[in-house]
Amino acid sequence: MAVYKLFPTQDASIYSAQPAMNTGLDPILDVSNFVTNDNPISNVARSLIKFDQSQINDVIQNVASITSSLNFTASLKLFIAKADNVILESKVNVYPISGSWNNGSGQYLDQKQNTTGVSWVFSDYSGSNKWPIQGFYEDLTTGSYSGSNNEGGCNWWTGSGGYDGIGSLESSQIFNLRSDKDLNTEVTDIVKVWYSSSNDLIGVLTPIANEGFIVKWEDSTEFVTSSAVTPQLSFYSVDTNTIYPPELDIKWRDFTYSTSSGDLKPNRILTGSYPINELTSSISCSFTQSLPNDPTYTGAGSGATFGATFNSASMLNVYVKEIGLGYVAGETLTWSIEQLDALPDITGSLTPATVTLSTYDITQLETVSTPDLFVALDDNQGIFYSESINQFRLNCRPQFPVRVYTTESIYTQNQALPSSSYYAIKDLETNEFVVDFDTQNTQISCDPTGSYFTVYMNGLQPERNYQILIQTNIDNNVIIMDEKYYFKVVNG
Repeated sequence: MAVYKLFPTQDASIYSAQPAMNTGLDPILDVSNFVTNDNPISNVARSLIKFDQSQINDVIQNVASITSSLNFTASLKLFIAKADNVILESKVNVYPISGSWNNGSGQYLDQKQNTTGVSWVFSDYSGSNKWPIQGFYEDLTTGSYSGSNNEGGCNWWTGSGGYDGIGSLESSQIFNLRSDKDLNTEVTDIVKVWYSSSNDLIGVLTPIANEGFIVKWEDSTEFVTSSAVTPQLSFYSVDTNTIYPPELDIKWRDFTYSTSSGDLKPNRILTGSYPINELTSSISCSFTQSLPNDPTYTGAGSGATFGATFNSASMLNVYVKEIGLGYVAGETLTWSIEQLDALPDITGSLTPATVTLSTYDITQLETVSTPDLFVALDDNQGIFYSESINQFRLNCRPQFPVRVYTTESIYTQNQALPSSSYYAIKDLETNEFVVDFDTQNTQISCDPTGSYFTVYMNGLQPERNYQILIQTNIDNNVIIMDEKYYFKVVNG
């Protein structure tokens, strides 16, 4: 599948009310503006999440092989554990962090406060490096400034400083009372800047290293002391015992669709123009000749051989002898006057022989055209290790095929799904989509042997069972096939 999921190497929440507290091993990531009732004070929580840059580079360079175009999208996903007081329309912002930080080993409100890692004031541990509160790059990074009541709270980049086609590095999502509380926001520009910086592709631009994301409420929501503005979102962290850790989803389009390898149909008579009533032959009846193997041809096909039928004065047709490979409809093959006159028993050619290939001349995998279809999942081992990459293939045919006279079973003839076909993956226990139907990134490909798609198992939680669903569009009917295509991912 062209959806590759990465999981954090570090994450923690930082709290303005506990400026030295570390929560690096807590199962929850908080993003909140909590207001106390007494002498109203706003206590702000922000979350920091980091993904391994070497894993990001590996996906772009080796898995997707899109280094030249960087044609991908990236999304940060956080899954909600608890939401409170998200009443007014409020916006969560995501920025790339400026400056390194240490995960630590604390949890929220440990009996003895843990100060071994990042906190509101310190980036490493209590008493170590403080988050800078001055000396920011102009218009590029920011934080909580010196002299404010909330000094610290991390530093983050807001601008890219001239990266091609990239301006602001802010990503956001709006929440309200009835909105979905999972965070799913696009961070493509941030990931592209990290990739360019890590591979020295930036020239004289300011390097922006991958130090992770900061997730926070927008400035107009944080540190507001009104009881009406107290949104609190708690997401699962990478240390959760659930199946909902944060994800960085990298998506790219790996769709290709071709129902032919370009082999010509054997004995197929081709459409063309031939010498008519201008030949001289010593043979008075119709006869066939093999044509030279080097006609004028500029395509990529090869290996086909051709014959022609003649009568005493005319060339009647050209037909396929050996089928070859790689031919494309619209291509032409031309035998010159000299080549025709060099044939045995033929002289007097005044015009060359030219054929133009059509789709009917080339062997095509038939595309299923009825909503009543049968689809079977092939190349499914049933159990896959978490680092596996598997190409699933689909065997398709009409459920009620047209009755024709044939010497072989029509039930063994594979057909292709239409190009408007997609797949999705569900968790069998929760019945939730872990990969949803996506017209760009889960489109089912096709080659001359049939339809197929690729799944990267590392993005699926191990020791879980999954189900594949297929969606296709035939004659304006949207058909979803739920045929119990099951598989399991295991550790290994």
